[in-house]
Amino acid sequence: MSLTDATLDARRGFRARTCAVARAPQDPASHLARLHAALQLDDTEPVQGVLADMFVALPGSEGAMRQVALQLAGGRLHPYVAEAFARHAHGHALSVITPLATRWSVFAQPSANVPARVRRTSPDHSRRMARQVVEALLDGDPMQAPRIENDFLDHCISCQDKLAFMVASRDLRRHEVAVGDRWSQVAAWLERRGSGGDVQ
Repeated sequence: MSLTDATLDARRGFRARTCAVARAPQDPASHLARLHAALQLDDTEPVQGVLADMFVALPGSEGAMRQVALQLAGGRLHPYVAEAFARHAHGHALSVITPLATRWSVFAQPSANVPARVRRTSPDHSRRMARQVVEALLDGDPMQAPRIENDFLDHCISCQDKLAFMVASRDLRRHEVAVGDRWSQVAAWLERRGSGGDVQ
């Protein structure tokens, strides 16, 4: 699935703002510009990752800036995530190792007790991956569909992405699409990982 020019421009803008923040970690204006860039992206995860970086990198004296940022981003966050940020908006900086970090964070690092899928991907990304493989197997180019299918199953294994696998499997059953043995193997592997508590 090709990306639109607007999406590519938004990603380029976000990368540029990320580089600026990396050069000046305690500059509130750089963090705010990066947050605005993240809000132009479709996913929730970049916004959360940017906020985590801002809450980690800015000194405690920048409480007002953290509150402004949270107001800007609040509508894009899950309520429990917004509440967690709100608890850290008025005083000391957020700890560098935090469950609020995402793979888009530069300074903040995810806690070890965050499930592997959450550290490596996001629900938005999981659903997008599932949609892409279903579209490829339904109507895609017969030359490209096997590669997309293999890439998807590799992703499910490497990221322990049970959500993407479950969504894709459900939609393929709904469309009565027959899949190969590898789907059963991946399902069994994910189930074993899930029973061990590493997949949520």
